[in-house]
Amino acid sequence: MSTEGAGALSISSGSHGTAMVIHAVGELDYDYAPMLRRELTQVWSGADPMPPLILDLAGLTFCDSTGLAELLWILRRSQEGSTRLVLTGVSRTLRHMLAMTGLLSRFTVSASVEEALRDG
Repeated sequence: MSTEGAGALSISSGSHGTAMVIHAVGELDYDYAPMLRRELTQVWSGADPMPPLILDLAGLTFCDSTGLAELLWILRRSQEGSTRLVLTGVSRTLRHMLAMTGLLSRFTVSASVEEALRDG
């Protein structure tokens, strides 16, 4: 398990069976989105095949357009690697942003990490 935290975003990751679970807590914005990208790059580097990814966003307090762009990058990378991506803990505000931008239907969303692991 790795943890990276400085300022307004903290990220932790760990494997659960064959899936990798990443927890993001704080602000996913211009200043902190690169932290999430570094963590995912590290998780996915050399992984063949890439493990299924559950991205737990229950702890996010803020997400701006850069954060949305980061979620799209993660989606694209998971599709390129033919791996499953599930967003969990999506707040009402983030769900609304995804819906208003037409992106919600592109993501698989589960209520919780446990549900995503069960639906595996």
